[in-house]
Amino acid sequence: MQLQSLLNAVNEIVTMATGYDNGLNFLGQFARAIIEGVGIVGLGIIVFTLVLKAITLPFDIYQRFKMRKQTLIMRNMKDDLDKLQKQYAGDKQMYNQKMLELQKKNGYSLLGACLPMIISLVILIVAFEGFREYADYAKLQTFEVMSEHYNAAVLEHGVEGKGYSLQEVEEKGETWTEDGIVYSVQRAAQEGTSSYLRVKAEDGEKFVYYEYTLDDARTRTYYVDEERFLASQYYNVDPDPNKPEEKNKYLGKELREEIAGLSGEAKTARIVEVVQRIGAIAAAEYFHDDGPGFLWIGNVWYPDVSYDHPIPAHSDLVSQLGDVNLANGGEVSLGQVLTLDKYNILVSELADEQSASNGYFVLIILSVGLMVLSQFISMKSSKESNKYQTVDGRGATTQKVMLVVMPLIYGMFAFLMSAAFSIYMIVSSIVAILVTLLSNLIIGHIFNKKEEEKFKEEHTRKLPWMEGYSTKGNKGDKGDKKNKKK
Repeated sequence: MQLQSLLNAVNEIVTMATGYDNGLNFLGQFARAIIEGVGIVGLGIIVFTLVLKAITLPFDIYQRFKMRKQTLIMRNMKDDLDKLQKQYAGDKQMYNQKMLELQKKNGYSLLGACLPMIISLVILIVAFEGFREYADYAKLQTFEVMSEHYNAAVLEHGVEGKGYSLQEVEEKGETWTEDGIVYSVQRAAQEGTSSYLRVKAEDGEKFVYYEYTLDDARTRTYYVDEERFLASQYYNVDPDPNKPEEKNKYLGKELREEIAGLSGEAKTARIVEVVQRIGAIAAAEYFHDDGPGFLWIGNVWYPDVSYDHPIPAHSDLVSQLGDVNLANGGEVSLGQVLTLDKYNILVSELADEQSASNGYFVLIILSVGLMVLSQFISMKSSKESNKYQTVDGRGATTQKVMLVVMPLIYGMFAFLMSAAFSIYMIVSSIVAILVTLLSNLIIGHIFNKKEEEKFKEEHTRKLPWMEGYSTKGNKGDKGDKKNKKK
């Protein structure tokens, strides 16, 4: 290790790696465009769900229309089906065979009613996969963006210099000033090792500087200038308690007294911690103001349960997200990019969020309750069509079983998956209930009107003089003319 690096090791500032993600396919990009386009993550999930429902709505309505039409056919076959049920009460296989023959004869097609539902289900599954992928992406991006805010806040107290090559430095000399920035060469102590270029601001208020080897200008190591820090306004001015925005602008009396009571490396190390705290405060402010919270949920990308926390343990985050993609195209474990030490610094101002409940099971209870209601309404809507599907009424029994099983399955998913999934399920169930009720009302009105017209046509008594009358071709008129000629 170079001499200068050894000298500076005690005042080195930890900065966060940025520019990593876990990738998105086109479905994930679709979900991202909608959710991030809204701006508020919870509302974005609601809008995303409504967009999916709008896409599948035509298929859903068509399926309900076909089901109502098939139900009327089944109603007209009622007497024949009753006879079949009695005749083949002990032979389910024969009953099913005869029932299919009867259905075919009367134009009943189960596939015609199910096909739109299958198409709708496929669309939802594919779109939901995109949503799930975006959820993992967003979970990682929360910490990536927090890292960006952390770095920006820390480096606001430093400067952004130019990246000079070794040849350019040889032409410049040992020290030079350009655009208010001081560049100085720190020669390597040992032959064969790299020399450093130190970059500082002329402005005495900028107490963060950096160094990089002349072999690699892209890799920077940041340090705090202790003398400048102690002379800066940040250290010596107390923030106005009536101005919350000054919390991150000035140090304050309490920490100043603590630092003043230290000396040597302990003092320098504490100063470095305080500078890193500037970044941690900025990261925490982002999490609170623009992060993944929604209503009472601390982090929508985790379940609405009391035993999960808005800020997960480092080990949990790394195991959940696995490998990440770097800006240069490489792929490494998240633990290599966001190490435990860096993670602890990044979330150090979010201690409450590391132990607080992420939720209170409210979304889980709502999603299960609405699913039960949606299943119940759907069951009532298709009660008549299920009546004759099996000889022993098993179709209706199966639907009752689904009334219990489906909510249990979704409840299990709600516990295992994120609060975002629960929001999706709640909105989806509400839309399904409304669509079912409205379509039943409208489609029911249409078919009731047709049945009334059919009933009138079949039961209206025709007078003798109307027997030969027909609106097609006015045959009745022609008959009258022939009678007159006779």
